[in-house]
Amino acid sequence: MSLRQNLDAISQVLRDTFAVEPFKRNYDTVFAQVAAVLRRYGLEENPRNLRFRFILCVHACMQEFFDGIPQEQWRVKDPAFVKESEEFAIAKFREWVIEQVTWLLHLRPTARTF
Repeated sequence: MSLRQNLDAISQVLRDTFAVEPFKRNYDTVFAQVAAVLRRYGLEENPRNLRFRFILCVHACMQEFFDGIPQEQWRVKDPAFVKESEEFAIAKFREWVIEQVTWLLHLRPTARTF
């Protein structure tokens, strides 16, 4: 699988998770799947740590997302608006994954497993 295919797989897992009602989401399973993908690139991440990183990423991303929209245009109860914010968070998490893989490959060029 290529890096793009792996990123698409991570994105889809996150989208599928967001489609489930919040209190029914199984984040441990989701981030175990993400960790398995990252392991292909030599990135050893604990699923709970990944979940924490995602939360931090989402927090920072949402600040950026909402800063770019005038407050009177926030439609937090509109499903399309919520979906747009989720996609923004997923895109930012993908960027974080790319940064990690790029950093690792520069650090250890022999770590290429794709």
